[in-house]
Amino acid sequence: MHARPSTTPRHPLGACAAALAGLLLAACASVDVNDADLFVRHQQPMEAGWLAQAQARAAESGAGLEQVQFRSADGTLLGGLFLRQPGARLTAVYFQGAGNIVQRSYPALLRDASQLPLNALFWDYRGMGLSEGVGGTPQLMADAQAAVREARRLSGEALPLAYWGFSLGTLVSAHLARELPPDALLLEGALTTAQAWAENQVPWYAKPFVSIRLADTVRGYDNHQALRELRRPTLMLVGSLDPASPPAFTHSLAQAMQHRDSCLRVVEVPEVAHGGALRKPEGLAAARAWLERGAARQGC
Repeated sequence: MHARPSTTPRHPLGACAAALAGLLLAACASVDVNDADLFVRHQQPMEAGWLAQAQARAAESGAGLEQVQFRSADGTLLGGLFLRQPGARLTAVYFQGAGNIVQRSYPALLRDASQLPLNALFWDYRGMGLSEGVGGTPQLMADAQAAVREARRLSGEALPLAYWGFSLGTLVSAHLARELPPDALLLEGALTTAQAWAENQVPWYAKPFVSIRLADTVRGYDNHQALRELRRPTLMLVGSLDPASPPAFTHSLAQAMQHRDSCLRVVEVPEVAHGGALRKPEGLAAARAWLERGAARQGC
């Protein structure tokens, strides 16, 4: 669920880790993680001219970038950026890691997306960045469906549609894929369950002293169930050095997929931590092959 390296989310689990480092184990013996803890609005003001800088960066590769707004089913206004690249073979809806907002993460997002022939919608979860409202998992699926509708409107119905999830975004995109299957699914640094992720963040020396209590709405996200029967070309990328979403998570999900032999490819990218798999030749080659399969709507 962690953000890409440029952003670190703040929530009780992080506070607990800091307390543990200060040997305050008794004060952090039980950690409650609620919906609101995963979707915390950044209070720091954004740098003036960030959009112009993002557009200039996109233009370096001949792409267009526009700020967009769209409404979820309950009328809440959501926002993001839409990248339109020449020669795009499909359109991807990107699902971010926890704590990320497009105003801060756009350099990494554009760098990764520019290596693939696709259009992409990068959007902020409700209550964060360019999106209004109060964040929480109960609204995630409705908001994600609204993002899909907006991506289709912007890119047209002719291009195939893919979901591209990172960290926390793999939970969102995989559960959306079960309800509204895309033409292809890309998961980076995949999570198995919210509970497993939370427990993995606790240092080994503190595990006997610390328990994690997730809100029921958060605990209900389980990618084993979401991916079990999926029949869409799926690529899972994971860094061999990923401490937040270790390779064991990805391999566990792979074993749970009933159609893994025909639908799934797993690539463990060496010398990569949490994020950055597409900046290595192994990850990029796998993503390009996945994209071509999705663009052809070959299915599996």
